[in-house]
Amino acid sequence: MEASRPSESPRSAPELASLKIRRDAQPARRPFLWLLVGSAGAVGVALSAYLMLSTYLSTVQVEKTVASLVTQGEALMVLSVAGYVEAETRADISPKITSRVTSLNVTEGSRVKKGEILARLDHTDLDAQLNEAQAAWDNAKSDLQRKQTLYEQGLSPRSDLDNAVAAESSNRARVNYVKALLDYTILRAPFDGVVVAKRAHVGEAVSPFGSPGQGSSNGGAIVTLVDFSTLYVGADVNESNLSHLKPDQPAEITLDAYPDHIYHGAMRQIIPSADRQKGTVKVKVGIADPDDKILPDLSARVNFTSESTQGREAKTSVQVPQSALTSLSGKSGVFLIQGEKAVFRAVTPGRASEGMVEIQQGLVGGETLVAGASGLVLADGQRVRVKP
Repeated sequence: MEASRPSESPRSAPELASLKIRRDAQPARRPFLWLLVGSAGAVGVALSAYLMLSTYLSTVQVEKTVASLVTQGEALMVLSVAGYVEAETRADISPKITSRVTSLNVTEGSRVKKGEILARLDHTDLDAQLNEAQAAWDNAKSDLQRKQTLYEQGLSPRSDLDNAVAAESSNRARVNYVKALLDYTILRAPFDGVVVAKRAHVGEAVSPFGSPGQGSSNGGAIVTLVDFSTLYVGADVNESNLSHLKPDQPAEITLDAYPDHIYHGAMRQIIPSADRQKGTVKVKVGIADPDDKILPDLSARVNFTSESTQGREAKTSVQVPQSALTSLSGKSGVFLIQGEKAVFRAVTPGRASEGMVEIQQGLVGGETLVAGASGLVLADGQRVRVKP
């Protein structure tokens, strides 16, 4: 008897049915709102990046300025004027007679004392005149004595005696006059000083009115003598700035010949006269610490200060134009020009005066900055081009 086969399992039909694709099932959809938000975010990021990149890459034309390293006197400056070194006591030594120079005892730079002989003039003709006048005077004195005796004896009238007295007086005056002319042949120093110019040489003819080719600016001066203890700086101040000055206003003086050395002084006098053509008033500034470097007629710069700086320790500070200061991310600073870029540097500003600001920290002086940065829109590292 054949064994019976097991009957086929009825589970095969349902398994096949589960493998069929059901056409009526719909795929899950993403919300449209999320797509919109994502797109907007991507556009915003791209726009921000574009703006930052365009700002960074765009070139801005700027003007430049420099962070100045100034002295304490310059920081306290009230007014600055230009002038020249002058002397209160100065003389062109000229002869009072026309003659020829026989000796000249000084040259440029010679220091002389009051009364010292500077030069001698030829006096040969005056010697002859003196001898003649002396002889006439001796004769007049003898005649006066005779007339006096005769008058006392009653042998001569009073008129003869009066005439003899007059003749003696006239001849005595003539002798004194020639002696005065002889004294004029010796030129002496009228005060202690230094010879700054020699305008004649031995053998030259000189006169009170000058010699040919010499002009009349200094007459017939043989030498020019200056008392260096009376040197000062004379400067013209615009009449609109005169109100900024007061008596004994302290000042710093710088000679163009020695710009690294600062002298100190104070205003000595305001000349009570104005120049109508230039609209200026001249002032005299005394020098408190003179030395041998100060010479007449040197050009000078006078910086009037609010306080005296004499005796103080020399200090310097960094100053920039107030328009160069700006702010970035809440920090005060300036834009340095480095190559073709503007680089922001934070600084600590101090006191401001007349359009300048003292920088306490952040700069050392000499840096090239963007001028007028406060009125520009700049980014750190932005490309710039300096105006020619």
